[in-house]
Amino acid sequence: MYNLAWAVVLVPLGACILTYLPESPRRAAFLPILGTAAALVLSLLVLAYRLEHNSSAPYQSVITFITFSPNQDLGGGVVGDFHPQVGVRVDGLSAVMMPVVALVSLLVQIHSLGSMRGDGGLRRYFALLGLGTFAMLAFVASPNYFHLYVMWELVAVVSWLLVGHWWHRPESLRAARRAFVISRVGDLALLLALVLTFVKFSANVALLPATPGQDVNDPLSFTVLGQEWHRGHLGAVAGVGLRTLVVTALLLLVAAAFRSAQLPIQSWLADTTEGPAPAAALMQSATVATMGVFLIARSYPLFLEVPQILALVAVLGAATAVAGALAALALVDMQRIIAYLTSSHLGLALVALGMGTLSAGVFHLFTQAWTVALLALAAANVVRAYGTRDIRQLGGVWERMPWTARALLVGCAGSSGVLLVSGFWSLDGVVAGVLRNRLPNGVSAPAVVQALILIGVLAAMGLGALAVIRLFAVACLGDPARRRGFQPERVREAGDSMRGPLLPLAALTVVVGFAGILGVRATFGNVVFAGSTPQHEPFSVGAVLLTAILGTGAAALGWLVWVRRERAAVDLAARTAAATPLAGAGALLAPARARVASAFLTRVAALPGLLEAAVIEPTTEAMAGAVEVAAAGPRRLRTGRLSSYALTAVAATALLALGVTLAATGHFPGVGASR
Repeated sequence: MYNLAWAVVLVPLGACILTYLPESPRRAAFLPILGTAAALVLSLLVLAYRLEHNSSAPYQSVITFITFSPNQDLGGGVVGDFHPQVGVRVDGLSAVMMPVVALVSLLVQIHSLGSMRGDGGLRRYFALLGLGTFAMLAFVASPNYFHLYVMWELVAVVSWLLVGHWWHRPESLRAARRAFVISRVGDLALLLALVLTFVKFSANVALLPATPGQDVNDPLSFTVLGQEWHRGHLGAVAGVGLRTLVVTALLLLVAAAFRSAQLPIQSWLADTTEGPAPAAALMQSATVATMGVFLIARSYPLFLEVPQILALVAVLGAATAVAGALAALALVDMQRIIAYLTSSHLGLALVALGMGTLSAGVFHLFTQAWTVALLALAAANVVRAYGTRDIRQLGGVWERMPWTARALLVGCAGSSGVLLVSGFWSLDGVVAGVLRNRLPNGVSAPAVVQALILIGVLAAMGLGALAVIRLFAVACLGDPARRRGFQPERVREAGDSMRGPLLPLAALTVVVGFAGILGVRATFGNVVFAGSTPQHEPFSVGAVLLTAILGTGAAALGWLVWVRRERAAVDLAARTAAATPLAGAGALLAPARARVASAFLTRVAALPGLLEAAVIEPTTEAMAGAVEVAAAGPRRLRTGRLSSYALTAVAATALLALGVTLAATGHFPGVGASR
């Protein structure tokens, strides 16, 4: 059954390749949808099988590109010790995340059938969605850092192309360039971490007994490194000590911070809203923005060896959570508000990881995937109908778009942590982890650090709840604002393809939280956990009370301020904002950072244009001339018949699939699979 993990990853890639066969772009769009739907079904089968065999060791199947005979003396070094491998790994973490990626991607693609209707780049857009789905599924199923890094870069490229989908719009082009330049810093940090890991551990790993089914050990394998990091901390690996582990963990943290939009580079996630709205929903909820948190979770055995860096992870997450909530409370752009709320919740997930509760951090990532996707897609419907993203120019959505407004209300409840919805239970896990303050290896953060993190988490939860209630009240209630050229009576509910995906997302936002209630044996923590056995974290009454008071209480206060407009509540909110310097600064946080970042990144982003004009364009023109000469003969083979091209493409795809299958099952010399 675990072999289906290969199909989960490869089926969306095949559908992406076949997207260019149909003549009609509309028909081509259905191929990635069918491929993603198949991947979803297969991933659920893999998850069900993993749940039945949860106590067994992780399954791993790899293909080695280059391998040498164990008796061949190559003198060590890069040639002898570097064995690039790709494959799949099925454990609790990957088994849970694969259905999340597949389902969110499927619903985003269905929504795009309506929201992107008539777009000139429809075929390219759906091909990129399929490619991004493949890359993210391959990322979460990666068996080693080499495979993870390749997919990390591929997801970044796909995200860049999606943000810049409307390349003829200057704001989209600038946003894509800024996001691309910012992400390169995190990519460099991850690459340096991989190089350092290889240099320090490869020689020792090469001396270990090979994994069954393989001639050599992979020095970048998660399974191997999970043991080597601990041995390195004990001084049992030559040339490796605490300093090596600290530097590696810091580099991974930098990579995660840049990819998951943590302080001080939150603005790039808001730039994704300059692309198509469904693509922004996918990037924020289940692909690029979640990769940094997943990287920390996958590298958790390393961080447990350096608890000081885990404390830094928690501090960074708490600061980001507060900053994101403040920015969301100050902004008026509907889609950017959701982007900053996403950054805030990613920070809270990092807090849970930093305080030693791996299951709580991943569970918060799991629940917020549905909530963020729901908010982003519902906001896309509203913006499309009203023609503006400014919440001050909205209003009346509850009456004119009832399905979308109710879905938006459920999403706001899930984001704020209202009692008993999924966000409540995942936030309860975060707060409980901070209160417990104990890593799986028994280490605790200093009391001062714990207090600061707790204050940050509680502040972020309260401010975030106020922000989403403000978003809902201003945008959905009251009467539409009058503006030139806008006719409120012409606003209608979104079509079936844009309204349909909201229903399963709303249902999941309400019910999935019950899978993570602390103190229950058959819960999320029994599937995703640190170490070799589940932690079974106890039920915390204090955490439940704090979460309920802050989430539900802040939502009620926001309701009084922006809906009922009770004078006492309005005065209380005004006095609180005036008395708290941090809250007052929040209104200037996002615009000020945007101006500073824009001034710097505009100059940096101009470098690719100069390079293109000076080097790339002359080079490509010369290559084009050479290709034209070389293609004179093969051009005669063109028949002009679509059936001939389709037959050729299908044959090539079939040969590629056959080759991968044979390689995965060990039918090629030097290539094998390990389990």
